[in-house]
Amino acid sequence: MSGEDDYESDSDMSVDSHSVSGKTSVLLGYPDEPADESASALDTRIGGLPIWLNPSSPPSASLAKCKNCKSVMALLLQAYAALEDTLYERVIYVYACKKAGCRRRPGSVRAFRGLMRDEDKMRAVAEKQKNEEERRKSKAAEAMEKRKQQQQADLGNVLFGDGFSDAANPFGDPEASAKPSTSAGARLNEIAQVSESLERTTIGAAQRQDAPIQTPFESWPPAEDLESYKSWFLYVESEYLTNKFDEISQRVEVLADTSGGSGNDGPDEWSNLPESSSNIDKVFQNFADIVADNPEQVVRYERKGSPLFYSKTDEVGKLLINGNTGHYDSNLIPPCEVCGSVRVFELQLMPYAIQVLEQGNDIDIFNGMEWGTIIVGTCKNDCAPPTIDKMGVAYQEEWLGVQWEETK
Repeated sequence: MSGEDDYESDSDMSVDSHSVSGKTSVLLGYPDEPADESASALDTRIGGLPIWLNPSSPPSASLAKCKNCKSVMALLLQAYAALEDTLYERVIYVYACKKAGCRRRPGSVRAFRGLMRDEDKMRAVAEKQKNEEERRKSKAAEAMEKRKQQQQADLGNVLFGDGFSDAANPFGDPEASAKPSTSAGARLNEIAQVSESLERTTIGAAQRQDAPIQTPFESWPPAEDLESYKSWFLYVESEYLTNKFDEISQRVEVLADTSGGSGNDGPDEWSNLPESSSNIDKVFQNFADIVADNPEQVVRYERKGSPLFYSKTDEVGKLLINGNTGHYDSNLIPPCEVCGSVRVFELQLMPYAIQVLEQGNDIDIFNGMEWGTIIVGTCKNDCAPPTIDKMGVAYQEEWLGVQWEETK
């Protein structure tokens, strides 16, 4: 699961309606087959045990510990989420505590982002840069030789000709004509900028004065002692929406606007709508409508896009939805603690993931997971923390918000 669109977050989109039919900009993850020993760090999976970008450079176990019981939590999602035009691999990890006593409490679900320099890409860029430099030097040498020949010819004209040649001053800067062309220089500069992308973000993070203090590294328990769910590979497809719910959504909106009157909007009118429509919760209805088109989706991915809200009245909805406009606003996500950049929506876990993860685990309905969606926001700059190690690996916690199922 990867890719990044060029547009910014669509903060003008209403959170209680959708008007798109056909292909959208969202990528959907579906369960494929049980994950086996062939799984790598660059596979997108739900459940199982984590696979680190470099086995010799794991993150601190503190990133995956419940902030309530202090135990290492169970992996819900490991998503490969590389970005274009970068020289590093990138993975998002999402963890949740399985203990009933920690459920619904802050810190019982957490996410972090892993980065690792891609040595193959860096070598390729370095080789390209070297070849470009060699071509530049060759062109400069050719230009210098032509200039020398021209100077000799001009000197002959001065001595034996009319003495008023329009040629360049032979005592001028001999390097002037040896400069690379603008286009060649621009290409070289572009390559250099790409090759320094990860280093720039690392330096920027290190320079921020109020960056969080790095906590001591905590080792991981043995794999056999870790909580886990059954693991499934995910396959990814673009989202396609139909318009089969448009009529229902329009009728819900009309009934919501007129429900206070004394007209004919009685029980008979409501009886023709799905049961979930009768509570006039248009945000949840929109959630249900969109999910119903692709009910087996377990992950939605749209970096710099808009999350699909389960509710606008819970803590997460109130945080991310502008109270004046009723629209999602990415500027309301808490900023990156490392570089200070705004965060953007990246992905969210969907309810069907619960059914897949808990399959065969003998978990009764009262002790299972009970969230509506889990939303992850990541640093817009995709910064690397100053603690990036000698293997070129770094891990950084990101913002996560849980919209829990409503309790009666």
